Amino acid sequence: MLHNGKLFWPQTFKGNDYPSLDASIQCEVLIIGGGMSGALSAYTFAQAGYQTVLIDKGRIAAESSAANTGLLQYMSDKSLHECIEDFGAEAAYHFYRQSYEGMTHIEALCSELPGDVQFIKRESVLYASRKKDAKFLKKEYITLRKYGFPCQLLDRHELMTRYEIEAEGALITYEDAEINPYVFIQRLLEKAVNEFGLQIYTDTELLRWRTKQGKVVCRTAGGTRVTADHAIYAGGYADNHFVKKIKKRKLIRSYAIVTKPVEQLWPRKAMLWETARPYLYIRHAQENRIVVGGLDDNKKQVPGKWRINRKTRQLKREFEYIFPHIQIEIDARYGARFGETKDGLPFIGEVPGKKNCYMLLGYGGNGTVYSAFGSRMLLDMVRGRRTQMQQIFRLNR
Repeated sequence: MLHNGKLFWPQTFKGNDYPSLDASIQCEVLIIGGGMSGALSAYTFAQAGYQTVLIDKGRIAAESSAANTGLLQYMSDKSLHECIEDFGAEAAYHFYRQSYEGMTHIEALCSELPGDVQFIKRESVLYASRKKDAKFLKKEYITLRKYGFPCQLLDRHELMTRYEIEAEGALITYEDAEINPYVFIQRLLEKAVNEFGLQIYTDTELLRWRTKQGKVVCRTAGGTRVTADHAIYAGGYADNHFVKKIKKRKLIRSYAIVTKPVEQLWPRKAMLWETARPYLYIRHAQENRIVVGGLDDNKKQVPGKWRINRKTRQLKREFEYIFPHIQIEIDARYGARFGETKDGLPFIGEVPGKKNCYMLLGYGGNGTVYSAFGSRMLLDMVRGRRTQMQQIFRLNR
């Protein structure tokens, strides 16, 4: 398991049951992984008319996605002006534009799904953790505005008046949203199965894949074989031989609490995060609950109960410091493995040396958004539409 503790999202929906693979099959596109990246990829290819199969070694959305924060933002953990400094203006803009369009795509998908996916547009408030961080926020505001992204800069007084947050200032980004990630995955796959013929097999673990005569041959732990024209590995934050050659990935762990329903919330139910690294984040959830997360540490081992209790007590104190007038009681607390990249970009592309084998690894705080645009990027690649901008996210960069 990639998490430990009591999770909240799986309590909100009874996941669907799917069979395990008990015979060898063929398909056009095989998706490996039933989390957020796998679900979005499976839906994208099935909707496009490909005979698509998804396999997962366990149950759907049971690993990293069950601990997903459900924060959807076009702004990355790495600011646009930092991306420009590192990658150049064209690549940085392309990255942010893809993220913004990924948000739009998720909204469009949710409009066709039941309301229990809980997609709700929110403002995001990135507030200054320290007084000197106000300069950082101003620089990012100027950069975002220059490239046409919707945002606003608030000073100390405006921030207190609008959001009741005491800080030197804040950057507000618009067109962001909150979502129930667990239900979103379940509903998206339901639709793909019912309308586009997607086949799903759970408790079906991939052991190895290889290319042979233009096909991708995948062997499972149960002794079955899936032969596909194209295969996409979307294994989330699993640490295994499939991803060992990707040099710029970094596995850490993060913590979160979900409160019992509260009577009072902060203004506008905005999504909150800060300039400090690692950062604290706060969001509203269904039934007037509050999700508070962060306090990441640089270890990849899934944390034990003692550390989870210690970190989540600290999360509660951090929230109460910001909003002393809001009384909270913890209902769920957990710790989970999380993936980052050393350059702030996700991994999307063909596996070097393995023709027709691809990966979509949405490492970073915006993994859902990365998966939304990454799945469509892979569809373009499979269709033979290759562009220079796709190289930004290549696996061997």
